[in-house]
Amino acid sequence: MTHKLRIATFNLENFDEKPGKNPSVEKRIALMRPQLNRLNADILCLQEVNGHGTDGEPRKLLALEKLIKGTQYENYFSISTKTAGGYQVYDERNLVILSKYEIVSSRQYRNDLIEAPMYRKVMATPAEDKAKDVDWERPMLVAEVRLPGNAIFHVINLHLKSKIPTNIAGQKVNNYTWRSAGGWAEGYFVSSMKRVGQALETRVLIDQILDANPD
Repeated sequence: MTHKLRIATFNLENFDEKPGKNPSVEKRIALMRPQLNRLNADILCLQEVNGHGTDGEPRKLLALEKLIKGTQYENYFSISTKTAGGYQVYDERNLVILSKYEIVSSRQYRNDLIEAPMYRKVMATPAEDKAKDVDWERPMLVAEVRLPGNAIFHVINLHLKSKIPTNIAGQKVNNYTWRSAGGWAEGYFVSSMKRVGQALETRVLIDQILDANPD
């Protein structure tokens, strides 16, 4: 049996409702909600969904709840990335999968299938005396979705590390100014390791899925 699915991915770009942001979450919702409605997706993968906590409570995706309220996605099955222990969502850059069909299992991966490479930064000040793990901050989010007819569909939501250089100790004046071209270049190299490492870990997972079920 074949199934016709509409699958969409959407980077919401630091989407939260923290005070003082311009444009406000209300202005962003007014623009973005019609776009999500037009997508009419059966499965919607989202990136950069920020969390929000109040009065010591676990962080939740409050801005996203406002965004999808009154839309078809409000009643979809939903999963998101969580911090260690699964207690709450991350403060920033969560991944979310919304599905019209039941999500029967889910998992996130971050240096689980690929060990973090070791690297000693040569431009750091003071100099690093030994190599350290270069682990990637962003996990991938994986779901198994049960389609009509009991078929299982695998969904992988991945947000690769940006090309923005990773910080190198002692090499930055501020967030936007580097002390040397060499420091900037090494930061760019470290970010590239993280990004390609994420892609490799995803490829390993895909091979495992296909090995388990070639169809």
